[in-house]
Amino acid sequence: MKKLFVISLFVLAPVTLFAAPSSTVAQQPKMDIKVFVGGSATTFVSMLETGRERDTFAGWQVGFGPRIRRRQAFIEILFSFNRWAFAFTDPVFGPFSGQVNSFELPFNMGYIPYKNSYFKLFLYAGYVNHFNTKIILEVPRAPTRKLRPKEASFAIYQAIARFGVNFDLAMFNLDFNYSISMNSATKTSYRTGYHQLQLNLAYLF
Repeated sequence: MKKLFVISLFVLAPVTLFAAPSSTVAQQPKMDIKVFVGGSATTFVSMLETGRERDTFAGWQVGFGPRIRRRQAFIEILFSFNRWAFAFTDPVFGPFSGQVNSFELPFNMGYIPYKNSYFKLFLYAGYVNHFNTKIILEVPRAPTRKLRPKEASFAIYQAIARFGVNFDLAMFNLDFNYSISMNSATKTSYRTGYHQLQLNLAYLF
């Protein structure tokens, strides 16, 4: 019950802030629609008995969503489709590669320390709902296989914390963020950490 109360406060607090009536037109909420594309570097850290093993893979993402500003605060919900490629070597099957398809629904809240007519700076933190949807596996001299996440020992849902900075330059927005998983990225017996860096370029409507 207490946990539900805390979650309710987290959701209702920003809604109350942005929905409260304002005495001046300048303080009314303003909404932008962001359409973005970008690249990413995803690192998996496997906590094995022999020690930690790190693997970093390149990927890309594309998405859109609203950003609402009021005074020095803002919130945004940006849906995105993500894809990253991986490559491993298995003692039995040998080298293999593949791609992971996923989508994200992050909820970001932040502060605007500086703004003028042409430039705005945004600092934020957020909670990301990350869903792995399909794994495309490619093995030499074998047909390409499309697997469900659980068939490839990937977690279907990941809870992710995100921290970032971005800025508006006229109708463009450049965003740089870092994400870290709060649960294991795999369904294996050992924990696998998830770290990601993203760089996105957006157009504002």
